Amino acid sequence: MRLHVLRVPVPILGAVCLAASDYGLVRVHLGDEMPRLEREVRERWPEAEIVGADAALREAGRTLRAYLEGGPDPSHLRVVLPEDGFSARVWRELQKIPRGEVRSYARVAKALRKPGAARAVGQACGRNPVPLVIPCHRVVASDGGLGGFAGDLRWKRALLVLEGARTA
Repeated sequence: MRLHVLRVPVPILGAVCLAASDYGLVRVHLGDEMPRLEREVRERWPEAEIVGADAALREAGRTLRAYLEGGPDPSHLRVVLPEDGFSARVWRELQKIPRGEVRSYARVAKALRKPGAARAVGQACGRNPVPLVIPCHRVVASDGGLGGFAGDLRWKRALLVLEGARTA
């Protein structure tokens, strides 16, 4: 298995680092930490050969950069998700949240018919391997506060501002 990696300079907070198989994105790391991305990829796929970006990954990088410059959502990008259970259900639900809107962890749990699972929704958001494509930044605390974020809260705040979302 070959995994392609790419660092993409972006207007919000520096850079994103991407990893993709021949089937789609496997990781989007918010920040300028290519060694961290490569370490995460090696831990998850120890047998993988890590190589430079191919044309498909460079195009995905251009799409993500355009989104971070105010362009369309990158939700059409192909992704390869590592899980199939509750987390995958959460990630599919997050993809239904329109740009510029937010949902609470509790509201996402209710939409999944698991009304007591707000904390589990938060944990699934934290495991999201492809933020931006699966918009976990659009999930906030019930009081409208930002709540947590797997990356850095500066990213979450900047993404919500970029999208025109209203939070507390």
